[in-house]
Parts: sequence; structure tokens; C-alpha cells
Amino acid sequence: MRRGDLERTREEQWCQIRGYLLAYADHAPPRKVAVVGNAPLEPHEERVAEIDSADLVIRVNSLMLDDPGAPPTLGTACHAVVLSRATALTPWVLRDYRRRAYLVPQAGFVQYRPGDTIGLLLHADFWPPDLGAMPLPNAVVKARAVRALDPGARPGSLIPTTGTTAVFLAHEMFPDADLVVVGFSFLDDAEQTSWSHHSGGHTKVNWQHRLDLEARLLRSWIDDGSARALP
Repeated sequence: MRRGDLERTREEQWCQIRGYLLAYADHAPPRKVAVVGNAPLEPHEERVAEIDSADLVIRVNSLMLDDPGAPPTLGTACHAVVLSRATALTPWVLRDYRRRAYLVPQAGFVQYRPGDTIGLLLHADFWPPDLGAMPLPNAVVKARAVRALDPGARPGSLIPTTGTTAVFLAHEMFPDADLVVVGFSFLDDAEQTSWSHHSGGHTKVNWQHRLDLEARLLRSWIDDGSARALP
């Protein structure tokens, strides 16, 4: 395939992913997009109002939603989920999955160091057979996100977190929307080596994640007004 044809194919795939998200949004194009990470949060009514008023709410991995009667903390809206194959399931990850878009980053860009015991999950048995998830090809999404994080990065040298991938998609696909982000602990601590989850517990930060670069990118969007950080 010639380079021009390859680039055109990748652009078509990018547009297909955008169209898939639009199909699940409450309004197309979305006037407001919320991306919710999984860092522990305290109750906050105004935050929840901001999240649940978005036309497109994107959540990631081990997500949680507010149960009926619970203090307003995370909101209840969820139009799309960016879901890693290595996700630790919570009761909310696959709830009402037929009503949501699911985007699954392609496995790859993986380099194991001596002593690593992490296995690469090529198939997740816990997924429903009719999940209908759309893959996020590395060359279409991950490579773009890596260039935004570090234009000089060697291919495969870093992997964007699932949360930053979700924010990147929202920022680049819907530039005219009011983009709000919340639940990203690396904005306050880019040196952390483990994740604390709102659902409980801790997991190790993948050594190929560069939280300093991700924090810098998200802060640049917050500073230029193309994104807003919620409390």
C-alpha cells in the first residue's frame, strides 16, 4: 500500500471512530463532553451536574457510577467506555452495555523488561459475546496520542494511559465542544507509581506510561481553555 493510501485509510478509521461515538451521544455534534477518570473523589453536587449535563460522557476501565440514594460524587451518565483488556471489572463496567459505545485500545507497543510477569491479554473471557466493541488501532489513535505527548518519542517507547487516550479522543474529535475532565490524579502527582481507584484498591502504574508528559499535555489544554478541570 502506498503511503498516501495508508494515510487515507487511517483518516477514514479515525472518522469511523468519531462516528461511532456520535451515534451514542445525546446530541451530534456534542456541545459538551465529559471524560471521567477513576481517581478517588469526594461528593460534589456541582461536579455531578457538570458531568451529567454533557451530551457525551466518556468513562474508562474500572469505572463507577453513583447508585440511587448515594451522595452525588461521580454522576450516572455514561455514553462511552474506553476499556483496556486488562481492566479489573467493577459492577458498573458492563452495566447497560448495549446502550454504550465501547472502545478497546489495540494490544501492542508492549516491551517487557526482564522479570516482568504481566501477561498480555489478547482475549478477555469476561466480555459479553455481543459487546460489539470498536478497536482503537495503534497507528490511528495511539500513535497520534504519543506524538502529542512527545513528538520525538521512539515508536513503542511509551504508552498513553487509557484515561489520557479518552481525553485525547474527545479533545481532537470534538474541538468545538465544552470539554470537562475529572478524576485524573496525575494532574496533582505525576510522580506516583501506583493508582488509587475510587472503587478501592491500588494498581501499579505501567512503566511505559509517562505521567509527567500526560500531565503537561492536559494542563496545556486546561491553560489554553480547550478543556476544563472539574473539582
